[in-house]
Amino acid sequence: MSTAQVSAHLRKFSPAQRGLLTALRDLIASELPAAEQVIKYGIPTFVIEGVPVIGFDGYKNHNSLFPYSGSINAQFENELRDYVQTKGSIHFDLGKAFPKQLLKKILKEKITQINSQYPKTNGEYLVFYPNGVLKARGKYKAGKLHGEWEWFRKTGVIMRSGSFKNGTQTGTWVTYDVKGKLYKKTQFSQ
Repeated sequence: MSTAQVSAHLRKFSPAQRGLLTALRDLIASELPAAEQVIKYGIPTFVIEGVPVIGFDGYKNHNSLFPYSGSINAQFENELRDYVQTKGSIHFDLGKAFPKQLLKKILKEKITQINSQYPKTNGEYLVFYPNGVLKARGKYKAGKLHGEWEWFRKTGVIMRSGSFKNGTQTGTWVTYDVKGKLYKKTQFSQ
């Protein structure tokens, strides 16, 4: 699935509705520059490292946001009081754009929620910057860093990579410059 499929999906709407949905899409894309645009559950969705952040779509009588989190609506209860809501969606008028500042707050909270879900029970660990760019990726074993790890700059460029064995650095570690080119290698022994 790709950005082209999202564009094709949006072409089915009237020009006015498509314009509002495209503006919403563009705003989300500007706030989550590293996100991939896919069709997930039949709707346009922004994902980071395979994790859905937010979806959106149009319908006959309204447009909707899907924050993929039941707690977002409760968390923003005051800001969303004038919107029709379901457990997983926020409906807004066909002829009105969703408020930019509210959308930005929802996206920021959604990234915070995603970060709080790690490490997973299998040890998988991801953490993202507020703009959805991957900050670090690795695994934990028995509460300690273990296996291959990578750290990234806010721009998404790799900063450092290396291995841990039960929380201790081991093997060859690589540091990269701001453009992602090899800067130096450091050897650790165990």
